[in-house]
Parts: sequence; structure tokens; C-alpha cells
Amino acid sequence: MTKDGLSVCPLVETKKVIPIYFKNGDTWHTNVKLPDLLLRNHPQGPTVTLGGIVLSAIADGKQVASFQQDEEGVRNVISETNALMNRLTQPPASPWKAYNLHMLFGDVPMPQEPYAESHQLEPGQATCLRLQDLFPFHYAGREKIDEIVCTIEAASESGSQTIETRIRLTPYRCVGDYIFPIAGSATIMGTPWNDVFGHRMANSQEFAVDVVDYRRGDDGRFALSSPPGSENVKDYFLFEREVLAVGDGIVVSAGNQWPNRWAENPLNYSEERIVEITLELLEKGMDFNHAILGNYVIIDHENGEFSLYAHMSEGTVTVDAGDAVKQGQVIGKVGNTSNSDSPHLHFHLMDSPDFQTANGLPVLFKNVPLGQAPLSDFKESNSLLYSDYLFAFADRENV
Repeated sequence: MTKDGLSVCPLVETKKVIPIYFKNGDTWHTNVKLPDLLLRNHPQGPTVTLGGIVLSAIADGKQVASFQQDEEGVRNVISETNALMNRLTQPPASPWKAYNLHMLFGDVPMPQEPYAESHQLEPGQATCLRLQDLFPFHYAGREKIDEIVCTIEAASESGSQTIETRIRLTPYRCVGDYIFPIAGSATIMGTPWNDVFGHRMANSQEFAVDVVDYRRGDDGRFALSSPPGSENVKDYFLFEREVLAVGDGIVVSAGNQWPNRWAENPLNYSEERIVEITLELLEKGMDFNHAILGNYVIIDHENGEFSLYAHMSEGTVTVDAGDAVKQGQVIGKVGNTSNSDSPHLHFHLMDSPDFQTANGLPVLFKNVPLGQAPLSDFKESNSLLYSDYLFAFADRENV
């Protein structure tokens, strides 16, 4: 806290800042989705103007790199972020607002007053500082980063000051000895390291992947998931391929009733149409998770990790809440339900059964290698790495 009473803390106390670590040759890479911070001015303090920000990368107690953002960049991000926060947190309330708030920011306490949409904080005002929009944090060097120090410039009638907060990273490698959720040839899209504007923007989906199929069609051209221009999901290479439990566990929840008939032609399946169908299903009494995820399964692996499988085909989910499952057991088939623009399997690992507020966790599969030269040569990693496409040949019989 500054002497004028400006304080800073995590926006979400339960947020884990989990880095992606990987080693290429003798060089360690540290890639971090930075957390959101809450800045609050004291009710009896003067007006405070936020300035530039410096991030210091720390390894074993020593600074090894620094990154800077000027006042204009900070001002623009604060304005955009908090306009969004106010739309999601201020009345009238709705399930859609809560869903988008949790997916983007995590389990945010609902504020009594609107967030300040300016870099000038009046007495008693608070604002969210979305560091991930200011700094795409990636460091390569001999060291693994274990802490980031964020130093924020602030000015008031008392003069210029700085306020510092330390962001401790939580190294994580998945506990479970998992297999890939699809047998045979498949393609992984949007792995977390370079999926900056996709899954990684969402809280529990930070390390999510989409599984498709990339192969040569009848016309001789390579295509993702289907021959080019296909108007029927049944033409897609991955449609109704078996989905496997990645490990032993207990089914927490499952949904099986999202209709296939509304997504039979992916070319006509727009974002507007997805919202229209989802609203209709909610009005008919479908629970929110089922409506958002399509046909899905969430499994508790009883080790602090939960796996989620989404967008499966109608009526193909073979398990119910409370069922015990074994690694490699068929739990459903790939579909195109809910927020899906072509048949694929969405998969991610998380630290609680609530996919809206859980922390995403990095995942590795024992039957998918990290990578081999010359395309890639990783000595060690805690996460699946490269996309845009990673090809997997997962053999259920040889795991």
C-alpha cells in the first residue's frame, strides 16, 4: 500500500498462476498467462493517477529480465477491461453475465460499486488491472522463472510513488498418468502456448485443446476434419469417433440430450444460431452446463484433477453421474453440439468440477510424445506445446 492508501491484491484469491515450462537444448522457456489485479484507493485518500508498469522476472531470487508498459497502454487496457467488468457485474443480473464473468475472470466477488473505467482512481474507487492484456509474458534463458514482481507507478497531490506486488508462480505437472482421449490418428488444435486468443482467454480452459482430424480428402487435398465444403457432419473424419476416459475416476456430471439435428450442416451453424438454440434449450429446462457444453462428461480422477469432454454426439454418452470409469473406457462419441463450428472434441483438465470457476491445469499424455527433431526437440515440459496443429497417433492397445 502507498502512503496515500492505494492497495493492490489479486482480483480472484483462488487463481493459480501456473506457468508453461519447457526446455529446448539448454534453454528453459517460461510462458505465463498473467493474473488480474484489483487496485483500490482508500476512501479518505486523494485522487490517484496510475502510470506505467514494470514487470521484473525473478529466478532464484535474482532479476533476470524486465518488461515495461507505458501509461497510455495501461490507460487503454483499464478502460476496456472495466467497461466489460461493469457490463458483467452490474444490474440487471443474468446467468449469461455470470457465465461470461466466470469464464473470463474466474470466481470474482461481486462488487458493490462499479469499477473505475479510468486510470484515475477517486477516493474509494477500485479498478481491475488485466496484466495479460498488457504483457504477453514469455522468457527464454538458462533459468526457470519462479516469481514476477509487478511495480505500478502512481501519482497524487502528494507526489509520485510506486506500489509493488509479487506474483508467485505455481509450477504444476499433472498428477495423473493419462492417455489421449481419442484412439488412432487425430490432430490437436490450439495448444496453450500459442493459443493466445482462444482457450487460454477462459479461466478453466487455459490449457484446453480441441481434437480434430487432418487428412487427405477424396479430392486429394488435405483438410481439417472434413472434405472442403462439406454440408453434413457425417462427412467429417472425426464425427462419432469414440471418446475415451483419459484415466480412472468417478463421473461428476454428464449431459446427453443436446440435439444433433440443429447442427447437421456446420456451414449453416453460426454463432448467432448457437446462441438461439442454447436459449431455447434453457427455456425448456436444460441445465446451464449442458446447454453450454453440448453433450459432455466431467470425471473426478480423485487426485485433485478433473477432466472435461465436450460437444459429443447426441445420445452417445455412455456414463452418468456417480459411475466409476476405467482408463480407456468409451464414454461417448465425437459430435458437433453447442459451441462447436465443426465436429471436434474439446478437452481440458481443471482443479475442481465447476468448469466456470476452476483453474485450468496443464496436461500431458503418456501415449503422445512431446516432440522430436527437426520439427521440435523438447527435453522436458509440463504441457502439450506446439500448435497450430499437433499430430497424435494414440494407440489404445499400446499405452
